[in-house]
Amino acid sequence: MKVCALLPTLNEEGAIKKIIDNIPNPLVNNIVVVDGNSYDNTVDIAKKCQKKACNIEIMTQYGKGKGMAFQTFLDKFDLEKYDVYVMLDADCTYNPKEIKNMILPILKKEADVVMGNRFFDKNIREIMPFSTYIGNRILTFFAMIFCFKNPKDVCTGYWSFSKDFLKKIKIEAKNFDLEMNLFTQAVKHKFRIKIIPISYKKRVGMNKLRKKHGFLILSRLLKEVLVN
Repeated sequence: MKVCALLPTLNEEGAIKKIIDNIPNPLVNNIVVVDGNSYDNTVDIAKKCQKKACNIEIMTQYGKGKGMAFQTFLDKFDLEKYDVYVMLDADCTYNPKEIKNMILPILKKEADVVMGNRFFDKNIREIMPFSTYIGNRILTFFAMIFCFKNPKDVCTGYWSFSKDFLKKIKIEAKNFDLEMNLFTQAVKHKFRIKIIPISYKKRVGMNKLRKKHGFLILSRLLKEVLVN
């Protein structure tokens, strides 16, 4: 089965090469960098990266925000080309070498969506800022209450999807509410969700997450379960 990796980027010049270099191939056949109009050297560095037996594509997203990067990918990319898709942040917080673990449940037909659980990492409290840690815990709790399913880590940036999942879901999130949108869509359409432990490291570069994004993510949850 063919595997495609998706990397949303915005000013990740300090990390993008390391991420691409560590994506395992020939396990991954294609890498798509969806860039949010970076004003640093992210795109130039990505263009110079080369992988044996693995194609690298650069795509410029519509508008701003991580959710818009994902929407751009769904709109521009031919999903029929690959069977399994994996998405991770390009800031070195997630280990590309764990992609095998992320896609295995889908390859084995045990799941349609796989979510990486950062809170399994015993060092998470030392790595993640306290406000971010608490915010994640609160949002995960609300997601469990409203969706009747415990996502463990609803704001995780490490996901894998089946082709059928991506073809059926409706993504309206424009920013960091993307992950909540993905989870609620998986629950709403009764897709099989698998949660697996992942490692987590301090990011390279500037943190783009702000406190206001917590309210944005919560509003996405409420809209998905109460309005849509």
